[in-house]
Amino acid sequence: MKFDGVDLAGARRARIEELVRERGAVSVQELCEEFEKSEATIRRDLLELANKGSVTRTHGGVMINSHVIYDLPNDKRKSIGADEKRRIADAAIEMLTGDEVVFLDAGTTALAVAEQAQRKPDCHYVTTSLGVARRLKAQKIENFFLVGGSYNGINDSFVGTLAIAAIRSLSFDISFLCCSSINVSRKSIGLHDHAYSQTQKEAISASRLNYVIADDTKFQATALIWTAEFRELDGIITNRELDDSIAAQLKEQKMEVVLT
Repeated sequence: MKFDGVDLAGARRARIEELVRERGAVSVQELCEEFEKSEATIRRDLLELANKGSVTRTHGGVMINSHVIYDLPNDKRKSIGADEKRRIADAAIEMLTGDEVVFLDAGTTALAVAEQAQRKPDCHYVTTSLGVARRLKAQKIENFFLVGGSYNGINDSFVGTLAIAAIRSLSFDISFLCCSSINVSRKSIGLHDHAYSQTQKEAISASRLNYVIADDTKFQATALIWTAEFRELDGIITNRELDDSIAAQLKEQKMEVVLT
């Protein structure tokens, strides 16, 4: 639409690009409120920008193009793919019999799992994430442990030699792992943060079972540090929107694929 020679849709999309650069990620709801436009209009804008390669679409919004080599802070990611994360968290909790020692990684999907922890209150939960620990406390979980160390603000977690030493002294029945990227051709999962990658590697080594909890957008992203190969993992819990061909490739690698 043009008004007095001004391309209003083009101007709006340019402003959306600016907001994504400023904030790292924005949701459809935020953009609807920002521009007082319908969800359908905003989604058309996001499709146009994604086709240009300006942004990467996610479930419920957009983020900076996924080829960047850093993670968005947790508070920027909480609203992205919230429904998918809830479904993944539900499946993760259902895997537990109720008496395991569970490692919950640092990440927004792990936060979603922590919100469901009251369904298995007799498990012992261990985490490096301050946000996850707070969520467990809010759920009135009595048996949880927060691993300390040097604070990492990007994913609201503790890292470094103290965290690594603590994890090495522990043993987990199952770990629910977050990641920045899943690369099927490389047969690996990765993170953008080097400091936390070392912590995650220790958790994987300390755990009897390792399950990745990640939505399907992680298969489109890249990572700086590869933390684990598929042979070190037991499976992945992801949303049912995952491409069938990717699911088939994962199963060929003897990875259990749980679609939610």
